[in-house]
Amino acid sequence: MMGPGFGAPPMTPIDRPSISEMLDISSVAIVGVSAKMGYYWPHSMLQWEHDLKVWLVSRSEGEVLGHKIYRDLDDVPDNIDYVIVSVPNRYVPEVIEKAARKGARGATIFTSGYSELGTEEGRRREQELRELVHSLPMRVLGPNCMGLCHPRLGFAFMPAAERSIGPVGFLSQSGGIAIAVYTAGALSGVGFSKLFSFGNQIDITAPEIVDYFADDDETSVVGAYIEGTNDGRALLDAMMRLTEKKPLVVLKGGRTEEGSRAASSHTGALAGSSEIWNAAFRQANVVTVTSVEDLVATLSVFSQCPPPASNRVGMVAISGGASVVYSDLCVENGLRVPRTSEETVERLDPLIADVGTGLGNPIDLAADYYQDQTISEVIRIVGDEKNFDSLIIEADVPNIQRVATIMDALDVIDGFWLSMAGAASDVVAKRNKPVLVAVPDTGFPEARIRTWRIFVEAGLPVFRSVREAIAALGRVWRYVERRRERAAQ
Repeated sequence: MMGPGFGAPPMTPIDRPSISEMLDISSVAIVGVSAKMGYYWPHSMLQWEHDLKVWLVSRSEGEVLGHKIYRDLDDVPDNIDYVIVSVPNRYVPEVIEKAARKGARGATIFTSGYSELGTEEGRRREQELRELVHSLPMRVLGPNCMGLCHPRLGFAFMPAAERSIGPVGFLSQSGGIAIAVYTAGALSGVGFSKLFSFGNQIDITAPEIVDYFADDDETSVVGAYIEGTNDGRALLDAMMRLTEKKPLVVLKGGRTEEGSRAASSHTGALAGSSEIWNAAFRQANVVTVTSVEDLVATLSVFSQCPPPASNRVGMVAISGGASVVYSDLCVENGLRVPRTSEETVERLDPLIADVGTGLGNPIDLAADYYQDQTISEVIRIVGDEKNFDSLIIEADVPNIQRVATIMDALDVIDGFWLSMAGAASDVVAKRNKPVLVAVPDTGFPEARIRTWRIFVEAGLPVFRSVREAIAALGRVWRYVERRRERAAQ
């Protein structure tokens, strides 16, 4: 179905924008503004300060959030660069044609009801939309997706979101996963360059997005959620090009028969054989995870830490028993826990008064943990240790709260954590070593949230457990090691 002004497909290829050209956005139209969705898209696009012109379009007309609602896209008194399409699928082709006439270089098709239905009608509808889009001088994310989130530009695909700008790029076959990763990442201090939710990918595909990120100066590490692909070779080649320059962390959906079935009904994707995917990921030196939590944790290390020089880890904790468990976890994740050198022990010894301490690594401080000047100095000394190329520190909120309560010293707790965060930041800045902070979720939720924010605001990667921190560091080290080995071949 072709609209007026375009006619039959031309004999010569249309000059269609690249992703970079599509992202040159000054104005956005939201078509299908709906009170039934609580004005989701206007709330998303108008929540952050930006210079974008935002136009609202709906047959209901009216006004929302101080913006006039136009009845038709043709009524918008200006050209547009990008359109968000949230109308019933029977109206999507008409909106896309009008957007192209308005000069739009890009579009998010939020609308669903295509191949993910698994019906002949859904597949036919998707193929017709694909043919239309490919005949126009514009690019499309979707259908059945959240589309684009570009925090620096002020372009969002979710409302009530903290603006978190940084070096992490993300692409996702699922809009829900994209929102979850952004939300959890922002809470952990992870900043994002761009996020692409591409859904059924009738136009912009995963390989093209991966290639875009490989050359994007605003992106230093990439995360992805992938369910399936129609061109495995193109995706593998793109991943290999990317990982020669930057790390790629992938959460693969549809690893089981049941998951594959769910993926097919979600985006119409063919998930494929787990063995084939795993072989491709190994070949491309892709870091793989099995949960959103591990994905965010790994992206946190890559984006907030210098690369580890080796797999040798020093740990600072409060419990001897936990130290044994943490040592086992390190070894199981490909990390080493070398003994503290005699030189460092001699520097630590005058600071430590409690008989229950252990300085061999993990450094178990027992009661000395509660002295802010002591633990801060310990962190700096341990950061100097030549046998440790990364540090993991446990922020034991429950025990600090208990001790502060019985000593009537709750008002100094924030200062304690600030002192620890300052010492950890010094190690990163002066010794160029990763420092990971675990703030375990084991009680005192309000105090834990406040402590978490202190470390996040210090620019340190923060984790829900020491186990999570160890696993993330292990993945990062394996990527660094493989990349060095391949570069040496």
